[in-house]
Amino acid sequence: MSTSDPATGARRSLVSARGVHVVMGRIPARDDIDHDLVDAAHLLGADAAALGSVDESRLPSFLTARRWVRDIVTGRLGRAWRGFEATPRGVKPRLAGSTLDVSIAHAGDRLVVGVVEHGRIGVDIELVAPVFDQPSLARRLCTPAERRHADGLESTGRRAWLTQLWAVKESYAKAVGEGLALDFRELAVAHLRNNHTVRGVLTPASGVTHARIAVSWVDAAPSRSRSSVRAIV
Repeated sequence: MSTSDPATGARRSLVSARGVHVVMGRIPARDDIDHDLVDAAHLLGADAAALGSVDESRLPSFLTARRWVRDIVTGRLGRAWRGFEATPRGVKPRLAGSTLDVSIAHAGDRLVVGVVEHGRIGVDIELVAPVFDQPSLARRLCTPAERRHADGLESTGRRAWLTQLWAVKESYAKAVGEGLALDFRELAVAHLRNNHTVRGVLTPASGVTHARIAVSWVDAAPSRSRSSVRAIV
C-alpha cells in the first residue's frame, strides 16, 4: 500500500503495529470505481445483495472502504478472503468467517479504514468545522472537566480540541459497539487510559490540517450483536 500523502489520492498507512492496521486516503471519483463494481461479488460476499440499496453518491466510499479492508486482510495479514456478512446499512460491517474486527469512517472526501487482529476497533475522522463552536454540541460531548478545559481555550484552539475529543469518543463508542447510544457526557477521555479493557487510543496525524482522526482498540472478542452505529459509508 502507498505511504504517500493522502492529498494525492493514494492510501497512507496511519497505524501498522501489534495487529492494528489503519489506512486513510481520498475517496475516488465515481468513474474510478468501475473495477470494484465488476468485482463486487468477490469483494462483498454475502453483503453484495444489499449493494442495490446503497445510494449512488455513496458508492465510491462504500466500495473503496471494503476494498481497502480486503487489501489489509489479504496483503498485510495473509488471511483468506470470504467477503462480508450480510449487514444492514448503519450497522458496523463484519467479515464472513473471521474474528478480525473492522471499522470504517469518512468525512468530506477522506476515508479511514481500520482492521484489528485481536479485540475490537473503532475509527473516526471529523472535519474541524463551525459545528464544534455550538454550545449545544459541547453540552452533548463534554464531561464537566472537559467543558471547563474547552472554555479556557481561544476560539480556534477550542474548535480543534473539541473536534479531536469527539473523534476519540466516537471511535471508542464504535469499538465497544454502542455507537451514539453512549452518553459522551459520562465518558471522560482522560480516564480511558485507566480502563483495563482499553488497549490503545491513538490520534494519528492525518496530514490534513482541517481533519482529526482517532483510533480506539479494546479487548474482548468482536461482539456478535447488531448494535447500531452511525451510518458512515
